[in-house]
Amino acid sequence: MKPYLPYLLSSFLILSTTSVQAATELRSSLSIDSENGEGERILTTGDDILPGETSARTYTYTMVGDEQAGSSKYLSLDWLHSELLIPPSALTIDIDGEPIKSVALTKKSSQGNVKVPLQNKHLTKGTHEVTVRFTGIIEGRMCDTGNTSGSWLTVRPSSFVSAGNKAELSLKDYPNPFTQTTSQKLTVVLPSSPSAASIEAGLLLYRQLKGDAADSDNVSLQYEQQLKSLDGRYVFVGQTDSFTGPVKNFIQELNELPTGDEILLEQVRLVNNGISTEAMFVLAENADAFEGTLDHLLLVPQRQQLNGERLTLTSAPVMQKNDNIIDLRALGASDLMLSGGQAVSPNYFYPLPVIDKQSQVKLDLRFKASENLVPEQEGGLPPELIAWINGVPHSIPLTNTEEDSEWQQHTIQVDASTLQKASFLDVSFEANGLRSEAPCNASDLDRWIFISSESQVTLPTNNGQANNEVFLNMASLFSTDSGVLFVIPDDMSNQSLQNMASVMNGLPVTPLTEQVEFVRSSEVTEEMVTNRSVFFIGNPEQSPLFNEQKKDWIITTDNQIDLSQYGFVPETSSEYAWIQPSPWNEEMAMIIVSTQDDIDTSLIQTLAFPSETFNVAVKNKNGSIFTNSSSITSESSEGNTSVNAQSSLPVDSKWYFVGFIVLIGLIIVVLLYMRRNRKTF
Repeated sequence: MKPYLPYLLSSFLILSTTSVQAATELRSSLSIDSENGEGERILTTGDDILPGETSARTYTYTMVGDEQAGSSKYLSLDWLHSELLIPPSALTIDIDGEPIKSVALTKKSSQGNVKVPLQNKHLTKGTHEVTVRFTGIIEGRMCDTGNTSGSWLTVRPSSFVSAGNKAELSLKDYPNPFTQTTSQKLTVVLPSSPSAASIEAGLLLYRQLKGDAADSDNVSLQYEQQLKSLDGRYVFVGQTDSFTGPVKNFIQELNELPTGDEILLEQVRLVNNGISTEAMFVLAENADAFEGTLDHLLLVPQRQQLNGERLTLTSAPVMQKNDNIIDLRALGASDLMLSGGQAVSPNYFYPLPVIDKQSQVKLDLRFKASENLVPEQEGGLPPELIAWINGVPHSIPLTNTEEDSEWQQHTIQVDASTLQKASFLDVSFEANGLRSEAPCNASDLDRWIFISSESQVTLPTNNGQANNEVFLNMASLFSTDSGVLFVIPDDMSNQSLQNMASVMNGLPVTPLTEQVEFVRSSEVTEEMVTNRSVFFIGNPEQSPLFNEQKKDWIITTDNQIDLSQYGFVPETSSEYAWIQPSPWNEEMAMIIVSTQDDIDTSLIQTLAFPSETFNVAVKNKNGSIFTNSSSITSESSEGNTSVNAQSSLPVDSKWYFVGFIVLIGLIIVVLLYMRRNRKTF
């Protein structure tokens, strides 16, 4: 899952630029272990499955300048396919709409590779299209439908276009080539003694680039002091005067440096003994300048407006206030065309506010369909459109229309229980029956359903409330105006840096600079934690401010940490985390991730994307993750029972009192009656 946090932008980029005619080359005192390749562009970051009798998938690659054809300019396509395929099954490759190569597919070719030489017309400046078309005929077929699960072809992520332009040094292509990490490493480098603001900038960029990378395992974060040689591509982030090692020498060779509230973006080529590699500088004279301005690198619409090899930024994007009515574009979707060859859409995500049982969530779908989509009454089943919302299917009726240009509308009411345990809204679409099921009928591929990106989702109004008692929907912490304060360790060890990177990479949202603030443990003050949620990384007992509240931690008993109260075995627990209302402001949250070692990424994933309700999680020394979900459930049940008992007690006591008064009254009446009768006699 590569989820996005889409923000609607209302302002154009205000900036000043200084363009250069050629990429800046800097001499490197560090050896370069591997030279970047001939501009390899991967086609897909994962396995792309082409199902059924006929399917197609289109990919793009961009040339930043004209190249001449040669032996190093080619398309390499790796595939797997069903072993049931027989002739005339085939794979055809089109480039810019022109068929270039067809390959016969048989049982013996269930996996393979084809290299297609690129011609001069495929290497001109601009964007080019590669279309992979698949026709699959399965064994034993005799005039039956080819739309079976046994017919498929998979395009492997090892497929790529080698097209030259190895020095792609224009900011308009950012984050390329840095995210092309299939065969090249990417390293984000911080000064050896960075300020908290520089750490924040480095972590935010690292998280964004790791999420965009073709191979996230090839993206790392480190200090300048760890640089011994250069291997792959680099992004240097920090204050200009805080680098003291080899990066300082690079910076001294730059023509101009940022001043005041400016941040400098510059892509360069580092050269040593004829071998080169690409690098990018993200520098500021004052680290506070990263606040807001760095968001130009974090937001996709802003990145698309960058240009040149060198850019000085002084502005920050202006965000529109989040609305509770969003369209599919806000989820990252464009207009969707579902057909017999492409019947399933990608998944689209959007962070959710706090959801309760009364929350109203609905999807207003706007779509149209081809004229022949709904069949006449022939005894067959009609096609079906399904909207999948957080794993739950919702069927959408398809009706005949007089004209295929007429739009259809359908509203789906989403049960709040579908979303209560989710951090994100997850939407996708699937169309069934677009292919004809009639034997020997090949006229099924002209059926389609077109879904407008203007279709809208209505979410509960975000009132600023955030979950502060359990880890469900931790993303809501970042939707409040005050954001989240990250309290980080004082030490500069690589272990602490990797722990911070693990936490940031595992967050359920992609935060911007205004949503987070970083401060060292020794510098945090009570004023900082009073009006916002706090995320502490490290040992809270070593922080005077946090240790003062130890008696109020939900994991302590008699001012001592006691994990056994939740059923955990302290002797085998190596890491633990908890969430509770903040001791400084009960409307906010305090999250602690405590460890003396490396933070396990599976622990962070458990906190960020919980499948159950809990407020304490522990990583066992054997690597297993345990939570207190069972005790939370028990406490809820006992709490309800207690509330019922307490609420019934005053009612029962009142009636007992009323009954007692009535009884006394009756006794008095009887006594008075008897007394009168005695006087009469």
